[in-house]
Amino acid sequence: MPAIQKYEADIRKDVAKRLGPRYGVVNPIVGTLFPNFSFLRGSSRAFRVWQPKGPDKIEIWSWCYVDKTAPPEVKEEHRLAAIRGFGPSGTFEQDDMDNWQQCTISGRGVVSRRRQLNYSMGLGHDGFDDEIQGWASDALYSDSNHRQFYGRWADMMAADTWANL
Repeated sequence: MPAIQKYEADIRKDVAKRLGPRYGVVNPIVGTLFPNFSFLRGSSRAFRVWQPKGPDKIEIWSWCYVDKTAPPEVKEEHRLAAIRGFGPSGTFEQDDMDNWQQCTISGRGVVSRRRQLNYSMGLGHDGFDDEIQGWASDALYSDSNHRQFYGRWADMMAADTWANL
């Protein structure tokens, strides 16, 4: 989307100045703040809140955000990108939903229940990074986020009290 690319190039120096030395150190494309707030950058500029509604059911609230001071054509391109890509009616969202639904269904199979789920992609390439004060992976593709998410979830499920967390 040309207007978005031009706008981001135009504001890059100002953004770097406002964010200071951390600018460029952390530049996630997707992330989740435990337990249920996620964001997706890039052309979609979405953030979400995931609300479990019971076994096999989840409600997802999704918003698109745009810089308040962005020109109208940039706001329009972001709106269209959100609708076409990762919005509820978007191509990528629908494709991802089908994949996740099929993973859930196949995970209930007889053979699947006999096996451990493999979350080892990028294993050994992640660790706590003092500079960013968080877990990071030097692998291009990694299951580090999944391991951290489910590790924290397991800690919470096993704790006797909040004080033990």
